[in-house]
Amino acid sequence: MHVDGKRFFLAFLFFITVLFAIGYRYHDSEKKLTDKNINTSLERAVESAQIIIGDNYHTAIAVTPPSSVEDANMIQTLTTLANSQGVMYIYSMVLDPQGNLHFSSSSARHSELISEKNLTHFYDTYPKNDLMLKALKNNTTVIDMAANPDRWGKFRSIYVPHTTPSGYRYIIGADIDVESIQKLSNASIFTSIASSIAILIGLFPFLLVYRHTLRRSHVILENKIAWATDELRQINELLEEKVDKKTRELIDNLYHDTLTGLPNRLKLQEDLIQFSNTTVAIFNIDDFKEVNDFFGIDAGDNLLTLVADWLSEMQLNPYRIGGDEFAIILPRELSKEDIQKNIGMLLSSFIGKTFSIGAESFHLRATIGVAIMSNKPLIHANIALNKARSLKKTYSIYDASEGIEEQYKINIAMSAQIRQALIEQRIVCQYQPIINCKTGIAEKYETLVRIQQHDGTLIPPNDFLLIAQKTKLYSSITHQVIYQACRTFSTRSEHFSINLSSSDILDPYTVTTIERILKQTGTANRVVFEILESEGIENFDEVASFITRMKELGASIAIDDFGSGYSNFENILKLNVDFLKIDGSLIRNIDQNPRHRIVVESIVNFADRIGIQTIAEFVATKEIFTIISELGITYSQGYYTGKPMSL
Repeated sequence: MHVDGKRFFLAFLFFITVLFAIGYRYHDSEKKLTDKNINTSLERAVESAQIIIGDNYHTAIAVTPPSSVEDANMIQTLTTLANSQGVMYIYSMVLDPQGNLHFSSSSARHSELISEKNLTHFYDTYPKNDLMLKALKNNTTVIDMAANPDRWGKFRSIYVPHTTPSGYRYIIGADIDVESIQKLSNASIFTSIASSIAILIGLFPFLLVYRHTLRRSHVILENKIAWATDELRQINELLEEKVDKKTRELIDNLYHDTLTGLPNRLKLQEDLIQFSNTTVAIFNIDDFKEVNDFFGIDAGDNLLTLVADWLSEMQLNPYRIGGDEFAIILPRELSKEDIQKNIGMLLSSFIGKTFSIGAESFHLRATIGVAIMSNKPLIHANIALNKARSLKKTYSIYDASEGIEEQYKINIAMSAQIRQALIEQRIVCQYQPIINCKTGIAEKYETLVRIQQHDGTLIPPNDFLLIAQKTKLYSSITHQVIYQACRTFSTRSEHFSINLSSSDILDPYTVTTIERILKQTGTANRVVFEILESEGIENFDEVASFITRMKELGASIAIDDFGSGYSNFENILKLNVDFLKIDGSLIRNIDQNPRHRIVVESIVNFADRIGIQTIAEFVATKEIFTIISELGITYSQGYYTGKPMSL
């Protein structure tokens, strides 16, 4: 009995050893297969990305960097591709002349698209990466297994170098996060252990009866593992086939608009690369937003489809490049006169066309911008389109001599300068005294914003405020001005004024910020908010509500540039303002133009009768100051009575 027990124990140990040896072989095989599949996924991802951000894309951006809209579209496109390929990021990198890495494109996570935190844009800098540089230097693919962390996380990555026909070097990369790899590895270990335990439990009773079944169990176990491994390989091959099919479908979708079926902006850009100089027309439907607002988005989508079909029927081979915008590549042999004639005929046909959706009939209008034989056809056609809109013309042809593109570059450079000034806290305020005409005492100051450059010089507001208003930076400037002015005058006795635009008044966050700062600094009873006359009338209800809120805190209200616009006395009465600032166009020539003096005198009489004080702007000379004092204007502001200064 003792000998049998010993034999059984030895047999049991042998069985356990064999079982776990097979389990280890299974796990090791699975780990290698997992690593191979991960690397294959990375390789497949960059191969797919090469179609989108390969030679054509980098050839294009080497000449013309993408606009913010094009950059945003590329982020969305690569994000969709990354999700379909099962990787975390897909991106491309280029080197600058100093050897620094920059993103030329990148996908993003869903959370990054929503919060814009860690969102990567065109030409954002990436920290030095030796393996990327190695891939570029040796022109070889590099797989980064180290998973060194960066601010986006820890990843296994692949870097594939490429060179455009013109010699422009770039890398296409893809990342899979380490956490996903670890989950796959843990799953493999768990499967190995579970399989071993399951087999042990299942075969243990047979061990008690037949020792020789150990060999047969071993064979059965190996066969099962081989069968399972073969089945996994078959499933993997099937999945690869499906992913490849999905990738081909995705790439096809990338080049076509899902609503109209027309080729899209990306396809147009690729087609334009084939030609050095091309003639392009951008066709924009006028006031299309009103269709969406009045009839609904479904009706708007149906209408866009009908317009797309009509343009195709006209044999124009259109592209849909935006919401209500289409593009047409015109024959190269057409002269400017031929183009003007054809565009006129196209617009006439479009205006005369009736589009029907159910019981509704629509007659639409359009505006067209044209770039003739241009090396930047899309950019130049868009400039021409904007010009046509601003001049209220039906079409316009790009003219390089007008310098509009140069102005756009200036605007972009200034926008970057504003952003940097906000980051470095170089938005500063100066204050111009407002003098009591009777006493000569500076009782008030107007807050004037400046950008302080690194050399100490100041950029005046006329050079940057209009540009800031077209970006998301304007409200940040307003907040800085309000904070600085209120903090400055919290320790002074004078009143002070701050200019507000309609966008400030219509922004709930800005209004809440104003209230909070006024309460914190205790300056509400000495601040005067200046509102442009035209904006006060165009947004009457909102402005009236704002005025009520500010007056409840103790603030005063001035109408700025009064006399330059509507001069609607009835609305001034309704707004319940405290001051009228008479526009400088009436004041600066009041000593030479009797008509201006009559208009100003009428404004002063009106203000006196309803108990509103007046302020004259642009008082530049003693003669002007004497006249406004004689007319009974309460306050004087201008270079004669005081220049803007720091306090």
